[in-house]
Amino acid sequence: MRRRRVKSDRTENKITEKFRAVIDANTSLSMYNKKNHAYCIIRKDLAKNYEIEVDASEAPILNKLLTDPEPYESSIADIKILEEEVFLINEAIKRVFGDEKELSLNSIKLAIGGSKTDYVTIDEKDLIKFDVKPTLTGLMSFIEENNDSILGFLDCEYISEEGNVIYLNCRRKNLSENIFSLKLIILASMQQRGFYLQQEHKYYGLQLYLILESKVPNDDKLLELLKEIDIDWELLFFRRRLAIHDWTEIECEQNSENLKSYLRTKFDSLNYFDVNNIARLTIKNDLTFIVADKMATLLHKMKTERSFRLNENQFQKSSLPLNGDEYPNDEYSVTLKKAEIVASAKLACAYLGIQREIKFDDDIPHDEILKYQEELTNI
Repeated sequence: MRRRRVKSDRTENKITEKFRAVIDANTSLSMYNKKNHAYCIIRKDLAKNYEIEVDASEAPILNKLLTDPEPYESSIADIKILEEEVFLINEAIKRVFGDEKELSLNSIKLAIGGSKTDYVTIDEKDLIKFDVKPTLTGLMSFIEENNDSILGFLDCEYISEEGNVIYLNCRRKNLSENIFSLKLIILASMQQRGFYLQQEHKYYGLQLYLILESKVPNDDKLLELLKEIDIDWELLFFRRRLAIHDWTEIECEQNSENLKSYLRTKFDSLNYFDVNNIARLTIKNDLTFIVADKMATLLHKMKTERSFRLNENQFQKSSLPLNGDEYPNDEYSVTLKKAEIVASAKLACAYLGIQREIKFDDDIPHDEILKYQEELTNI
C-alpha cells in the first residue's frame, strides 16, 4: 500500500485557510483566511424553532413597474427571532466592544396590526421618522413599547442575482483595531428552498448569519465574542489540532520515511544525516513518535544555541563587522555525533516519563553520552 507523505508546514497553513465546524443541530461556524483578511461566519438555522407565514405578493404587477424585482411571495417571520436571537447577540457585542459599538439597523420591515390578515408595514426609514434610534437597541425599545401590535417582521429586500430574501440587515464597521466589520443578516435562500421543503416541510427556511471580517483569525476580541454567544472555540480548535496531531503520529509511526519528512520540515537546523540518525535510533529502540519529536526538539535547540554562541564569540573577536554569508558557523552543515543522538533519546524518555533502556552502537563512549546529556539539560 502506498503511504501518504507527511504534510509540510506550508500545507498545514493552507488547512487553516478554510475551516468549518458544526456546533450543534442548528449552528455552524466557518473561518476563511485571505492574505490580510480573515472571515468568521456563524450560521444559525431558524427553521426548526420558529414559524414563518407565507402569502402571495403583488410581484406580478409590481415587477413591471419597479426597477428592482420583488419576490413573488410575501412572508412574515416570528418576532421572537428578534427577541430571543438577535437582541441577545447585540447585547453580547456591546459587552465585548462597548455600548457605542452596537449594530446599526440598515434594513427591516415590521408588520403592525391586529392579525396576520390585518396589518400595515413600517420600515427602518419610518422608524427614524418616529424618532427611533437606527440601531438594534433602538429597535428593541420600540418593540418593547409596542409589543401588543407588532406581529412580526417581513422580507424587506430581494437580491434576485443571489436568490436571497433579506429580512434583517445590520452592520458595524471598525469595532476594534483588528476587526474591520461585523454584519448580522437574517435571510432565506431561494436556492435552498427545496431542502427546507423536503427536510422541514416549510416553504422558507430562515437563517441568521453573523459575519466578522478581521486582520487575523485568532483576534482576542473575536474569540471573546464567540464565548459570549456560547460558542466554545477553545474546544473546537483543540479537537482540530488533536485530529491533525493524531494523523501525523500514526503516519510517522507506520513509516520511517514519513518520520524523516516530518523532522526535516519542522526542524530546519537538522540536516540529512541528523534526521537519518534520529530515525535509525528510534526504529532500533521501537520508540514512539512523541519521543522522536522530543529528541529532535532538544537537538534543534542545542544546535541553534551552539551556533549563536560561536557566532557571537567570532563577532566579538573580529575587528571588522561580518556579513550574513561570512559567519564561520552554520548549524545545518554541522552533523550531530551519535553520542548526542543517544543523549537526546535518554533525556526525551525521561522528560516524557517513559522507562526504556536505550540500545546504541558499542563504539559510542558512555562518558560522551553523559556529557551531552548535561549540555541538553542546561539548554
